[in-house]
Amino acid sequence: MEEGRPSDARREDEGTQEIRPEEGAEGTPVHEAVVNSRGLSWPDCRNTRDLGGLPARSGLTRKGVLVRSDNVAALTSAGRQAMVDYGITTVIDLRTEAEVNGAPGPPFSTFQSTSPVPTTNEGDGAALIRLHLPLIDDATAPVLNASPAMQDRYLLMVDRRQAAIGAIFEAIASAEGPVLFHCFAGKDRTGIVAAIMLSVAGVDPEAIGEDYAETDVQLASRYEEWLATAAPDRVELMRDELRCPPEWMLNTMDHLKRKWGGVEGYLEAAGLDSSAISRLQSKLST
Repeated sequence: MEEGRPSDARREDEGTQEIRPEEGAEGTPVHEAVVNSRGLSWPDCRNTRDLGGLPARSGLTRKGVLVRSDNVAALTSAGRQAMVDYGITTVIDLRTEAEVNGAPGPPFSTFQSTSPVPTTNEGDGAALIRLHLPLIDDATAPVLNASPAMQDRYLLMVDRRQAAIGAIFEAIASAEGPVLFHCFAGKDRTGIVAAIMLSVAGVDPEAIGEDYAETDVQLASRYEEWLATAAPDRVELMRDELRCPPEWMLNTMDHLKRKWGGVEGYLEAAGLDSSAISRLQSKLST
């Protein structure tokens, strides 16, 4: 299973189990005072939130600059309008080419894989830069799927796809105006990009973990839908894969610190120069 997408799925209502938010995903001061104020209700995306308002070295991170989301191809007309009204000027799609081809979505979700220029979206009149920058490629997907533990898959992604992650952050650093990045569920690939970005901005580790764990809350209803279509012998495995314990993401950030000295060292090794990293740091700084 990749990025929360059900595999070997079929309709089996008796296989449905309730998914509860991960321990620590709600009820803490960070969650109640910060995370709840960042959620964005853009139908029919379920896992969209602003990276602003989180505690960092320089104060709270800036709102209206970076947004993380699940697949924007799911947006209704009202949801697309809400995204445009929020001021998003660049959308970065982290999905694989096969995923994009399978669910391209409305016109604004037909992403370009080459250096794009602003174009006018059909129907809404807003200029929007679209970038398709897959975090996972065809060679990496089988390796990830062969790993039984989600935590290990995260480490494989940051190790094996460092150049791709570098390209993603180069695009974020170069973007003018608010940026939205997304994958399928907005959980794993999007979660890694969000955690690295928040680390670069000096956000408290506890808040980084809380932001990751918020996906459990936002996608609870989606989880039930996916489990309802899973083969009974896969329900328990899927249930474990869908969890978002904060330590999974914090351990991934610790891995970057051990191997590269931190997120800045990781991004430098991925090809970003000091100027690009400085631009990233200033994106969310107040």
